[in-house]
Amino acid sequence: MLAAPFQRLDRYLTDHCLYWQFSPFAVNDYPWRQQNPALAQWLDELPDEQLASWQINAEQALPACKRFLPELMAADALYPLQKHQQSLPAPFWLQSGIKGRKWQQISAFAALFNRRPGPILEWCAGKGHLGRLLAWQFAQPVISVEWQAELCQQGQQVARQQHVNQRFVCADVLKDKLDEYVQADQQLVALHACGQLHIKMLQEAVKNRVQAVYLCPCCYQLITQETYHPLSQAGQYTQLQLSRADLRLAVQETVTAPHRDRHKRLQERLYRQMFDIWQRQHLGQDNYLPVPSAPDYLFRQPPQAFLQWAAQQKGLVFVPSVDLSGLEVTARQRLKLLERMELVQHLFRRALELWLVLDRSLYLEEHGYHVQILEFCTRQITPRNLVIVAQT
Repeated sequence: MLAAPFQRLDRYLTDHCLYWQFSPFAVNDYPWRQQNPALAQWLDELPDEQLASWQINAEQALPACKRFLPELMAADALYPLQKHQQSLPAPFWLQSGIKGRKWQQISAFAALFNRRPGPILEWCAGKGHLGRLLAWQFAQPVISVEWQAELCQQGQQVARQQHVNQRFVCADVLKDKLDEYVQADQQLVALHACGQLHIKMLQEAVKNRVQAVYLCPCCYQLITQETYHPLSQAGQYTQLQLSRADLRLAVQETVTAPHRDRHKRLQERLYRQMFDIWQRQHLGQDNYLPVPSAPDYLFRQPPQAFLQWAAQQKGLVFVPSVDLSGLEVTARQRLKLLERMELVQHLFRRALELWLVLDRSLYLEEHGYHVQILEFCTRQITPRNLVIVAQT
């Protein structure tokens, strides 16, 4: 049932990999300039104001880009999704300590359960907000598994205060044996479980033949391998070779990020571009040199602090006499090019996410589950709004 749309998405992404499967930081020009010079010229001449508008919602740029790439399709056309965008009413005290948008996600996820489920196991629970709502909603026990002891303690304390039947188990789901807790009659649930964590959840679900799975996956790039190994049998035949950087593209949407986070991200990108330009000049080579994650405080300081830190990470010495203003001008010009590359790249972002969700769904379907993929809330509440609902 799901194999046909998966194969359709697979062909689409494979045929257009030139336009999305690259690292903008690592290239100096559009990878498609020779193959599609008209698109490159149009992007070069695109006004900054129009670009800024489309950066908020890249799919709005699709009609304009289709003039130069007629095969472009919206993700919804490649695989139409059923929407289940409701919310669960709950008393105000149950929402205490949960931020507004987070509560909207939790209540929309809980509304997926249209009848009393079997025993519930909450996977990678954090403080157990979802499990607590489900325990209250159905007046039945919930087991919440979380590896951070402090979060388990905090969640257990809140459950006691609110008289909710919720028990926390402190365990590392990637290392610890969970056969004692994962049972065939259970509903296994997870809201925004990352990469390898939700992959392990699906494997445990299949191994123990759990009754139902409710999974909203997130952070697909957080896996143990350097390249992605498809879960489904159908995925074994793909020509796509997805690196962690490719997987990160699926979660790069920032429609819910607060202003300060967007500002920090822009500052970080500028500083990283400045370092990249400097290191190419300093080393006399034209290769990208990746730099690890940096402390946030560096992006609240003048660029020299980050440049010195980044150079140290790579065993280089940054000379303070470097013309920082000239470096910044060049970096801002490169950022304009990078942002235009990303505009096209992001037109394939949702299609890639759907490919990944379909691979997980097919894995369950191949093991005898009846599977649905739903949008459980709007993308303004969270861009990661896809949920896999699988039942035996």
